[in-house]
Amino acid sequence: MRLRSSRISRSFCATLLVLALCGSAHAVTVVSAKGASPRELYGAQELRSALAELKSPPAGVRVLIAVRSAPELAHFDLPEFWPQAQEAFLIKQIGKTWIVTGSDPSGVLYGELELADRIRAGKTLPAGIDDMEHPALKLRGTCIGMQKQEITYDNAEYDYPYTPQNFPFFYDKAAWIKYLDMLAEERYNTLYLWNGHPFTSLLKLPKYPEAQELPTAQLDENIAMFKWLTAEADRRGIWVLQGFYNIHLSHTFARAHHLPYHLSAPNDEASAYTRYVISEFVREYPHAGLMMTLGEALSPRYGAEWLAQTIIPGVKDGLKELGITEEPPIVVRAHATDIDEVMKAATPIYSNIDTMFKWNGESLTWTNVRGPVLDRFKMLAESSNVAVANVHLLSNLEPFRWGDPDFIRQTETNFQRIGIEGLHVYPLRYWDWPYAGDSTQPMLLQTDRDWLWFEAWGRYAWNPNRDPEKEHAYWVSRFAEKFGSAEAGEKILAAYTLAGPCQPKLLPRIGITEGNRQALTLGMTMPQLIDPARFNPAVPLWTGDGPPGERLDEYVAEEVKNEPHHGETPLAVSDETVDASRKAFDAANAAEAFVTKNKAEYGRIVNDIHAIALLMEFYNAKTKAAEQVLLYGYDHDAAHLREAETLLAESVDRFRELTAIAGPAYRTATSMETTQRQIPFRGGMNQFPNWQQCLPMYEKELATFRKRLTQLRSGEKIDESKPVATLPQIGFMLHPGAGEAFTVEKGAILFVGAHAAISDLAPELAGMKGIRISPSEGGTLHFDLAEPAQILVGFVSNASKKNSVLDPETEQWNLALLNAIAAPKVPAMAVWSKPLPAGANELDLGKGQYVILGFIPADDHIAPHVNFAQTGSGGGPPNLDWLFE
Repeated sequence: MRLRSSRISRSFCATLLVLALCGSAHAVTVVSAKGASPRELYGAQELRSALAELKSPPAGVRVLIAVRSAPELAHFDLPEFWPQAQEAFLIKQIGKTWIVTGSDPSGVLYGELELADRIRAGKTLPAGIDDMEHPALKLRGTCIGMQKQEITYDNAEYDYPYTPQNFPFFYDKAAWIKYLDMLAEERYNTLYLWNGHPFTSLLKLPKYPEAQELPTAQLDENIAMFKWLTAEADRRGIWVLQGFYNIHLSHTFARAHHLPYHLSAPNDEASAYTRYVISEFVREYPHAGLMMTLGEALSPRYGAEWLAQTIIPGVKDGLKELGITEEPPIVVRAHATDIDEVMKAATPIYSNIDTMFKWNGESLTWTNVRGPVLDRFKMLAESSNVAVANVHLLSNLEPFRWGDPDFIRQTETNFQRIGIEGLHVYPLRYWDWPYAGDSTQPMLLQTDRDWLWFEAWGRYAWNPNRDPEKEHAYWVSRFAEKFGSAEAGEKILAAYTLAGPCQPKLLPRIGITEGNRQALTLGMTMPQLIDPARFNPAVPLWTGDGPPGERLDEYVAEEVKNEPHHGETPLAVSDETVDASRKAFDAANAAEAFVTKNKAEYGRIVNDIHAIALLMEFYNAKTKAAEQVLLYGYDHDAAHLREAETLLAESVDRFRELTAIAGPAYRTATSMETTQRQIPFRGGMNQFPNWQQCLPMYEKELATFRKRLTQLRSGEKIDESKPVATLPQIGFMLHPGAGEAFTVEKGAILFVGAHAAISDLAPELAGMKGIRISPSEGGTLHFDLAEPAQILVGFVSNASKKNSVLDPETEQWNLALLNAIAAPKVPAMAVWSKPLPAGANELDLGKGQYVILGFIPADDHIAPHVNFAQTGSGGGPPNLDWLFE
């Protein structure tokens, strides 16, 4: 693990580079003093390239480069950096000498890169420069998923061996050089690689030969590649962190020891194995770091124990073998674990812990946070060395180009205000890395297509406190470089900044979740708009990740009661997004006459902005249709339904137009192809990968609504009930220990040691073979499955769950049914599903009220429907979903 000089120990090596400029560009030389660090040498190389481009460099001048403590700077009158300065630099002209100095080698590197940029921009050495800078955020990083769009390895989530077949880009050194150079230019200093269990792809494990999963030749290639990558990153000031999930095991190790691939509770074998592989990673890769997700597989109640008794001892074992006494940072995600208990257990035994938490969930919805999300970030900022904001997945932005620089600047300004000192930013199409989703041949690289995304986050992670007017001019110049003229730059920037806030602003007002369950670009159904409670909405979407305001049902209720509204309203925000996106489309079109290069990319930008405008118009018409339906629920005035029909038809027309322009432009609308995608339609991206597959569903919805209106006008009695078939089952064998098998039926006792009997249940669950546990004791269930399956678990509602019970909303679980189980004095239960492999499995969901309701085939889908006691959200009008289903 790399001992970052800015955080642990500083190697204030005296480094001197003298560049003698003797009146000719050909005479420029770069001289490095003995002991120059790789980072300083990399920066000198970039500076040498910039100086070589000067046609007439001034005569008799020099550039002197050294860390601030170097004796070569002793006779210059230079200010000192503050005692805890990190990555800071000073560029100053004194007479005919330009001095570049830094608080540490990274600071020198950034000073060299800054001077190189100034030379290229001004075509000369900058006269009179006196510039001292330091980063606003300590950690500034991007990430790459060593993960694939679908589960491919033994039906185990996140586990993907590093092979040329799985990840060809990992072995492309030229592509890595280009990417790392971009990161250095934008002053990123961290790079996160995500994987479930990467250790058997990167390490030889002599203590556990049965754990080897790859052929030896492939493993040797991986080890050499990872060492090269971490060294190349390190000389650019970039710290590579390898991510891993817990508890994930080598699949061959698990089979040899008769264990599941993933464990929800620790055991001695898994602990010994994990401690060893972590120690070997620390020893083998001293320039790399570790970023961990303690949960998803591991029950939240074991996170603190696992970190304190397995992971941290493994880190210390590796450091001891290296002879290192100072503790390098480790990064712990505040996800799927009880982070409060984790920090209490870990900080007394390991002082250098950074934490990471999702910003705006798995979307980008606001430049700020509030309520429970703000409270969490403040806690992390106080309890850890660096709190890192994870700009995660961007589910609501896919697949279009997105880049509002000022939105990003405001966001990172709020990082500073909150106390967040780190950035971790996903690419816009994480699951398809390194390619964008555009239907082009050859495929577009994300680093090329989404250059603005990477540049803006890096620029403002370094310094968000820049003058907005100067920033506007800067971005106009950057677009002008891309498309040939300042006029084109001005108009294309306007298009980006006008369209940028549209998807973020809309989602909190009408969406179901900021998580990856929803693909905003594919629309929403009428039941999702009028009865979001049925679809388990993520409440932090509007209580923490959006500004104060109303949801649609609240808005209508206030209208009916003639009471004042508060904050943003759904219809006003939707109107704003329509106006802004239309203006964005006009601005994009107006640039055409001024675009002189990269015309194909310009055309794709225009198409994206047009698609966003149509998407906003679709939502505007459909949200207003939903408003009319909700009003009908209060007063039963048929005029509301007639107006809703007109608006709903308009929304289908807009979606048809969207399909015509966006469908051919993209391979798929989003990049994740699993059953996690449930909004707007269940079945994941395998069934609804694109607008073309969703359009018939919206046309059917409109046809159904028109049929219902005809029935209402004729006075025909409408049967709202639908026949529901019993679910098919997969057999299981429960091993002795926690839990007991039972038949799911009315009158059956829900929990061991309790008297709560099922009083009502969704009909498809009747007769299922389930497993009940003791809420006060919990325990680890051990069972065998006859074939791959989905487990069905009933959890109580979000508001009723205790901290010790796993929260399926934050895990890799799929919502199946709401209000599916009722019992006296037990809150209503929702049913969630999760895929499990055939064979041995174990499950520990903590202590509290939950019940396993059975196992169904892995490819089976539960059709959503209205269950008992399920009415309109918020206790307002009666359920009206039957109008559309």
